[in-house]
Amino acid sequence: MTALPTLSIITPSYNQAPFIEATLRSVLDAQEYPNIEYWVIDGGSTDGTLDILRRYEGRLRWISEPDGGQADAINKGMRLATGDILAWMNSDDLYTPGALRTAGAYFAAHPETMFLYGDALAIDEHDAEHGIRVHVRAADADYLVNTGDPIVQPASFWRREVWQACGELDLSLRYALDYEYWMRVAHRYPLTYIPVVLAKERLYADAKTFRGAIPRSEEIAASARRHGGRGIPSHFADEAAASYTMRALRLALRGDLAAARADLGRARASQHSLYRFALYMGVTTLMGTRGVPRARLLQNRLRQGRKREVRFPTPPAT
Repeated sequence: MTALPTLSIITPSYNQAPFIEATLRSVLDAQEYPNIEYWVIDGGSTDGTLDILRRYEGRLRWISEPDGGQADAINKGMRLATGDILAWMNSDDLYTPGALRTAGAYFAAHPETMFLYGDALAIDEHDAEHGIRVHVRAADADYLVNTGDPIVQPASFWRREVWQACGELDLSLRYALDYEYWMRVAHRYPLTYIPVVLAKERLYADAKTFRGAIPRSEEIAASARRHGGRGIPSHFADEAAASYTMRALRLALRGDLAAARADLGRARASQHSLYRFALYMGVTTLMGTRGVPRARLLQNRLRQGRKREVRFPTPPAT
């Protein structure tokens, strides 16, 4: 039997006390994987996170010091990692039981595989499950650059050689740091998708993804152009158009008509689907940007029939 590779997992953290212990336990208590190296790179939390980390000393390694943000923390952790397979797990997401054994065994059995990702469950801030993320699918560089991001970050793993070849995360990126990295990888290596639920992704209003609005959309568009794209990928286009339209309305109400017209021009240039644009406009008008994750969770539940051949890892024996 081929030996299982060592997995190095990095968790960047900053003031995530409500969620981080569940993350730690999903790595340390729900896997029974023999070769795990686990680093938590904390940015100087003051909310009780460090007390939680101290309870797990001896089972993980951690440092806490000011850093330059999420990408800086992950890069720092990757420099410390010694494993054959690398991944990062944000401090509010989770692995499913047995996920690491599934990933490790797949890499061991398929030495040609360089980058692996699977399915993920959507969960909210209360741990309620909202179905399998329906947008996850097999993809290549062209799909990532022009259509969207079908890779759920906590369900992704890659060989050390990939990180060495593609370089560290871009410190200038706040919202698209993982997406831009996937584009970089996909230009060098095939991406391997397996229909196995490897992680749980937490979607909630205070998550960084849903606080970005226009800055996030512009960062995604710039990342796509960097890798040969025409602009914002179509999956994100109508969300960007709605954000520009909402800002244009606010600017017009303040009397800044020139800036409002410029934003309406950006909205028209971004819009891809009238239906999706209308949905985003309706949600943000009725509930504000904080309503977007709630709407996305509902949409995910309603579209469950579109996911087929979904499997869960075999959980470790208890």
